[in-house]
Amino acid sequence: MHYEAQVSVIQNQIGNLEEIRGSLGLSQRKMAQLLLVDPSTWTRWTKQGDEAPPHIWRALQWYLALREKIPGLTPQYFISTNPQVLHQKALKELDVERQERLENMENLSQKLQSLANERADLQGELKKLKKDLNFHKKMSIVILLISISWAAVFWFWKGL
Repeated sequence: MHYEAQVSVIQNQIGNLEEIRGSLGLSQRKMAQLLLVDPSTWTRWTKQGDEAPPHIWRALQWYLALREKIPGLTPQYFISTNPQVLHQKALKELDVERQERLENMENLSQKLQSLANERADLQGELKKLKKDLNFHKKMSIVILLISISWAAVFWFWKGL
């Protein structure tokens, strides 16, 4: 019962056997070859309602998890008679993807540096504008005081 419960959880996560086969883009024969079972066994599992054993579900779960972690990994790696060639191909694909990501990171780093420089320039400009604003505030106060003084002098003089 414990294994049946695990199989049920795995089925909910990854789907039924035919859905998995379809998502991998494999024929029934290639799928049977991937799982190391006779094609008639695959047919029996999918057509007659027989359930695949728990270890098959676990293998499929692991395979799909591996595909997410290693994008260049294809079913042919496991099916081929010479996995070393496919291993090298997968490594080359991963190297190409790694190089693209490094270039992407370099571009993003340059953009980030550009933004940091622009931010520093804007902060310097903001500091200058605040300084100018302070100067204009002080000048406005001085002009206001001078105007009030002249008004007081004018009223005093007119009142005499």
